[in-house]
Amino acid sequence: MTAPRLIFRLLRIACCVLYGMAEMFFLFPFYSAPRKLRAIQIWSRRVLAACGMTLKTYGTLPTRTHGQMLICNHISWLDIMAVNAAFPNRFVAKDDVAKWPLIGYLATQAQTVYVARYKDKSGNGSKLRTVTEALKNGDTVTLFPEGTSSEGRHILPFKSSFFQAAFDADVPFVPVLCRYPNADGSSPNPAAAYYGDISLWQSIKMICSQKSSTVELHFLPAVAPTGERHECAKRVRGMLEAKQRELG
Repeated sequence: MTAPRLIFRLLRIACCVLYGMAEMFFLFPFYSAPRKLRAIQIWSRRVLAACGMTLKTYGTLPTRTHGQMLICNHISWLDIMAVNAAFPNRFVAKDDVAKWPLIGYLATQAQTVYVARYKDKSGNGSKLRTVTEALKNGDTVTLFPEGTSSEGRHILPFKSSFFQAAFDADVPFVPVLCRYPNADGSSPNPAAAYYGDISLWQSIKMICSQKSSTVELHFLPAVAPTGERHECAKRVRGMLEAKQRELG
């Protein structure tokens, strides 16, 4: 049954991508900002469903009464879909994403803020200003501060450069733990992880070949931008690590 399941899901994903591209190209120019977020949320939920992925959220979701920065660990290309399905917003992502076929185009249309793996200081200065401005305007921005994806067993060290944007805008951090658990509910699902030498195509095939799978988002209490930037980043990372240990 694996091959028919894979083909069926790939066709569903293709339909989602084509529809999303058409909507962004022809309809997004006429959408209001809230309508764009709603369209991204609906589309993200459809992509997760097409992959056979069930989304579960825990904790209290943020409100849109002010700007805020969501701090999330990074495991898969589906992380963006999962967060947008739960709470659509703008993302800070490595510039590799812009080169992904079709998905990169859609991410760009969704106003993703790209950075060059946090190494280009001049570029980061410009991007930092852009993120700060978005936060001051009341937008929610999601950051993957590990700088790369992992298997999901550990929270990698944070790169705190973009934490400064929340300090400059005086908006809170909202830690979000992303998990792809196995059927036992504790150990990570290795088929969901997109890291190391795994190609995007290999990752899609592994995810779509599963009978069913789950992604969890655990929204933790907000953290005010106080003290030193690096210490604040450690505090947020510590909260995510503690929640991960609690869940097993």
